Amino acid sequence: MRTCEGCRKKDEKEKFLRFVEFEGNVMLDTAGKLPGRGYNVCPDSKCIKQFVKKRFKNRINAEELIKNVISSLREYLLHLLSLCHKTGITVIGQDNVKSFKNREGVLLLSSDLSEKTKERLKEAASLTLKDMFTSEELGNALRKERTAGVVFVEKAGLGRKFYEVAQKLKTLSESLKEK
Repeated sequence: MRTCEGCRKKDEKEKFLRFVEFEGNVMLDTAGKLPGRGYNVCPDSKCIKQFVKKRFKNRINAEELIKNVISSLREYLLHLLSLCHKTGITVIGQDNVKSFKNREGVLLLSSDLSEKTKERLKEAASLTLKDMFTSEELGNALRKERTAGVVFVEKAGLGRKFYEVAQKLKTLSESLKEK
């Protein structure tokens, strides 16, 4: 069990973002392996702002930190997507995914898909990330010569880590929209 540095909520380690302080700077530890004093924070913009206010007395810009966190999570998720594809736990293309119903895993729907397609496919997986990536970014992560608008990652093996990171990114993004 860990405690959030922002709201003091207790939960499992995997549910939190881990930050590390290094030479006065705060960095997101996406892999959970950086040395130094680690701080666990809920993937919520309010908790990150509280954390910055409590620990750093606003010497660090919270809004800038949140932008960096989202950017880091996106990059890490694309890296994990590439690894998941190599292990064979991805399904690419809307024709291959459209028969799924609440399947355990993450469905990535690119920002350049039509709203009708997004609506039709949103129930295919237990977790859906819409508009986080372009089809070109997904295609590059999959090492495809073409774009990929729809990608499903099974929640098995490395897919579990992918699911955790995707959940954090979705939670943080949604908390920013609530402001």
